[in-house]
Amino acid sequence: MLHKIDWDKAYREERQLPWDTGLVAPELAAYIKEHAAGKSGNDNARIKNALEIGCGSGTNAIWMAQQNIKVLSTDLSPKAIEMAEQKKAQAGIDDERLTFKVADILAQAPADDASQDFVFDRGVFHVLESEGRETFARRAAKALKAGGRWLCIAGSKDEARQNPLAGPPQLSALEIVTAVEPYFEVIKIDRGYFVLPDGEQHLSWICVFAKREI
Repeated sequence: MLHKIDWDKAYREERQLPWDTGLVAPELAAYIKEHAAGKSGNDNARIKNALEIGCGSGTNAIWMAQQNIKVLSTDLSPKAIEMAEQKKAQAGIDDERLTFKVADILAQAPADDASQDFVFDRGVFHVLESEGRETFARRAAKALKAGGRWLCIAGSKDEARQNPLAGPPQLSALEIVTAVEPYFEVIKIDRGYFVLPDGEQHLSWICVFAKREI
């Protein structure tokens, strides 16, 4: 479950967290640039509203807002949101462009139904057990408009480790698809890497899903 780790305590300890690198996720940057208005030849595919689940100290959300996307960004940790608000102020971004809030996707819908063009999570979906992954997928789908997409970065079980806890949580492609397919079409599942602050790399899945019209 998501609550096995005291996420707020981790941020309050003010140490370098392996998942909060301070760098924009390269998978996110590549996806947004690919789907910018005019790039795909379809302005309807433009991302105007984005929801981030698990924003940490706000690096990715702030970057998206700087790309002229209206962003709603959530995290379980009040301390993480406090840090994100400080970074937002330093970046000079107003509240109309970027909203941070403390929220738990397992406890409540993160956004109004059909309000978002895009959902992003890097490292939240993969910390959940099977029931939680289904809840995440269902609520992400409800938040998306018709045709909306979800970019998910998750640890890959294809990486052999002597100690499974040494690195990001790991999911098989089957575990991902089992939770997601009732609500989303699978556009792609590619291999990538989590790069930690110390340069260590761990195999990841780069997943793009499109809301299924049921």
